[in-house]
Amino acid sequence: MREKPPLKNIYKKSLAIQLIRMGHDLEHTMRNRNNLRYQVFVFPDTQELREDLCKLNGQRYEGERRENH
Repeated sequence: MREKPPLKNIYKKSLAIQLIRMGHDLEHTMRNRNNLRYQVFVFPDTQELREDLCKLNGQRYEGERRENH
């Protein structure tokens, strides 16, 4: 049985649109539980997604580094 990939929720529509334009795949959308007028945009959680999120928010990505042994 395949394990589901981790997902990342994005709550800001303009940020989700920028990520899609950058080539990231939108997994699905769902209603925001706290305010039903809004959607939550769900993306596969990848290192590239996190790097681009930081770039768009003016931050530097300092996530996990994968090393080969």
